[in-house]
Amino acid sequence: MATLDSVTLTFPRTAVPDVIALSSGLLERMHELLERNTEGTLTPIERQEVETLVEMAQFSQLVALSLQNKPTGTP
Repeated sequence: MATLDSVTLTFPRTAVPDVIALSSGLLERMHELLERNTEGTLTPIERQEVETLVEMAQFSQLVALSLQNKPTGTP
């Protein structure tokens, strides 16, 4: 049975909006590439790009989710 080990990342709170905004700004490109991937028309470089964009979007979602689930009374 696998255990989930937590990882704590520390970065300035002022950087959080940039992480979230970066992801939302790249979503359009990611969706375009995902659509073309479905059609089977991606180049190898575009395939790498879409994989990177998906990972970035997942990270951004984790950051946003962690802010929503912040314990009460935490600054």
